[in-house]
Amino acid sequence: MKLQPLNRLRTLLTWLRLRLRGTIPGKRFFVHSGLPRIEGRGRIQIGERVNLSCHGAPVAIEVGPGALLEIGARGFLNAGVEIVCHHWVRIGEHCRIGPRCVLGDTNHHPVHEGQGVRVAPVKLGRNVWLGRGVIVLPGVTIGDHAVIAAGSVVFSDVPAREVWRGNPAEFVKVVRAGEGFVRP
Repeated sequence: MKLQPLNRLRTLLTWLRLRLRGTIPGKRFFVHSGLPRIEGRGRIQIGERVNLSCHGAPVAIEVGPGALLEIGARGFLNAGVEIVCHHWVRIGEHCRIGPRCVLGDTNHHPVHEGQGVRVAPVKLGRNVWLGRGVIVLPGVTIGDHAVIAAGSVVFSDVPAREVWRGNPAEFVKVVRAGEGFVRP
């Protein structure tokens, strides 16, 4: 059996699973090389031409009760991406999320005695690129056209059109990109 028919079957199965939970993915939604893991009772909105690659590791999505996950049109989530959404995670149009990235709007457990669990929105602007293994922590907003280098841990907001890298992620340089620029 050719790979393409298998990918069409994977896309159909994922579409049906999403449909059963009340989500209607946008036109030309596509899943390839495996099936994503989608858990929780929260809402998911998926734009047109969103692509989930599960080659080697599934895309894992957890959306808690009352939470909202938004994936903008033409977004790409690579193998092993994990999204933990207990409040609100928004991925803008044309975003490229590299393999094994983690986006989480909660820290799950208090760090100090007497401190509560931190839950804060994660927002990625338009045409953002996260390199392999990037971790985006609760409360972070990443501006349009920003690039986060592989292995970075993003603790604070990243302005539009900037490259950041490291742990904690820090400014490296400005991205030259016009408003209409879209990464291929």
